[in-house]
Amino acid sequence: MAEAYRDILILICLGLLGWGLIRIERIYQYPFFMACIFFSFVVPQAVALVNNPGGVTQQALERVLLASCLCAAACWIGYERKPNPRWLAKLNIIVDDHKLFRAGIVLMVMGHFFYFLLSRTTIQRSAINGNWTGPATIYIFFSQVVNVAFTIFLLKTLKRPKLNNLMCTVISGWPLFQSILGGRRQPTMTFIIIVGLSLWIILRYLPPRWVIIVSIILLIFIIPVLGFLRGRFWDLIFSGQWQEIVYQTQLAFESQQAGEILELRNAALFMDAAEKTGLYGYGTGYWDSIIFQYVPGQIVGYDLKESLQFNLIKPETLENLYGYVIPTGSTTTGVGDSFIEFGYLGCLCFALIGYLFKNLWVSAVYNRSIISSLLYAGLVSPAMVGITHGIGRFLQEGIFQVVFVSLVAYYSKARTKPYLIESNPNGHGG
Repeated sequence: MAEAYRDILILICLGLLGWGLIRIERIYQYPFFMACIFFSFVVPQAVALVNNPGGVTQQALERVLLASCLCAAACWIGYERKPNPRWLAKLNIIVDDHKLFRAGIVLMVMGHFFYFLLSRTTIQRSAINGNWTGPATIYIFFSQVVNVAFTIFLLKTLKRPKLNNLMCTVISGWPLFQSILGGRRQPTMTFIIIVGLSLWIILRYLPPRWVIIVSIILLIFIIPVLGFLRGRFWDLIFSGQWQEIVYQTQLAFESQQAGEILELRNAALFMDAAEKTGLYGYGTGYWDSIIFQYVPGQIVGYDLKESLQFNLIKPETLENLYGYVIPTGSTTTGVGDSFIEFGYLGCLCFALIGYLFKNLWVSAVYNRSIISSLLYAGLVSPAMVGITHGIGRFLQEGIFQVVFVSLVAYYSKARTKPYLIESNPNGHGG
C-alpha cells in the first residue's frame, strides 16, 4: 500500500498544480503554492522513504504517506468554502495613505535597528538541536517587521512610482536580498512571493505559464541544493561555474534520494510514537510552539518557560523507542506535527488555513483591501513553512504577522465620518 499512497500523493499534487495552471491567476492562491511545496519537498522525500525506510516499519510508512495525501487534499477542500461575509467586512479597512507611509517608516527603522543589534551579537546555539538561543533570538524575531515595511512600500511604489516610495522599497527590502545572497531558502521564497503578489494585486501582471512550469520543476532540485550549499550557491552562479552547480545539485539530490536525512522519516517515527504511547497533543504541541517563540527564557527564566509547556513527546522519546536520533537541523514537518496533535484529523489544520486564505484573497483582490494584501503577503511564507517545519511554525510566524499588521491597520485607519443617507419608505436609499 505504501507505493499506492505515494502515487496518490503525486496525483493529488499534480491535480492541484493543474488547477492553478488552468487559470494562471490561481498561482498565487493557497492550493497552488501549497501544492508546489508538497510536490517539491514532500513528494521527493516520500519517494526516498519508500525506497529507503531506514527503521520505519511498513505500517508507519503507510501512515505517514496516507496523512500526507489527506493534508495535501485538505488544502483544496478548505479553500473551496465560500468566504465569511463578516470577516470580509472587518477586513475592508480604509486606510490613510500618509499614515500608512509613516507606519512603514517606523517598521523599516525598527527592523534595521534589530538587524544592527543582531550583527553585533555573538550567536549562541543550543547543544541539543543547534537552534539559536539567547538575545539573538529576540533580535531576529523583531527584525522581521522590515518585511511588512517592504510590502507596504512595494505596493505604494507599484501604485505611485515616486522617488521616496522607491527608495524606501530598496532600503526595506535590502535585508531580504542579503538573506537571498546567503542562500537562505525561506527569505528567497518570501521575496519572490511579496514581489509576485504585489505585481498581481496592483498591476494584474502574471508570469507566462511556461515560466511557472519550469520553476516548479527547478524547485525539486533547488530546495535540496540551497540547503546543501547555502551562500556558495550564489557564488557559483555569479562566477559562472555552471558545471560545478550541476555537479553539486546532483550530489544534493542523490543524497536526498539515498534517504540519509529525511524530515518525512522524522514525521513517520513521531507519528508512530504517538500511536504507540497514545500521547496525542490535542493542541498542546501548538501551545508549546507559541510559548517557545514568545516567552523569552533569558528574561523570565528557562525553568518557568519549561513549566509552561507540556512537551508530551520529545525527541528523546524516539531515541528510547527506536534508538533514533533526529539529525541536527531537521524538522518534523506539518504532516507529522498535525498528526501528533489530532491523528488523521490533523489534516483539517491545512483546511482551516486554506479557509483563512480564501477570505484574505477575496478581500485583497476583489475588495482591494490593503490590510488584507499585507496579511496575505505576510502569511504565504509561514503557510509554506508550515509544510516543511510544522503547523506550530506557521502559528509562530502567523501570530507575528497578524499582530504587526493589525497595529498598522489601527494606526493607518482613515478617521472619516460616514455620510448619512436618508432612506425612503420602501427601504431603498433616497
